[in-house]
Amino acid sequence: MIDNGLTILLIFGLLWFWWDSRGVAERAIQAVRQRCDRVGVAFLNDTVGWKKIRLKRNSQGRMQFQRTYFFEFASDMAQRYQGEIVMLGRHVTKINLDVYRAE
Repeated sequence: MIDNGLTILLIFGLLWFWWDSRGVAERAIQAVRQRCDRVGVAFLNDTVGWKKIRLKRNSQGRMQFQRTYFFEFASDMAQRYQGEIVMLGRHVTKINLDVYRAE
């Protein structure tokens, strides 16, 4: 009986983590799209890829997941460049773009 309860709890925990991760990835995509538009480069594939995840304290001292995603962009549509976005919880903490050739 306890095994069934633990299994159900584990399944719900995994489902919550997947659902939360998808929401954070969607927010990351929006933030990257805005940054690319602002600096005048093309956000390629309209997606981010998971790079790493860890626990980190936010400014209030609460533990949250810090997720790092990578993405690709182009300035002249001839060369692909990579960027990185770091999310703490659902908030953007940093967006880095590789050095790229300006048109």
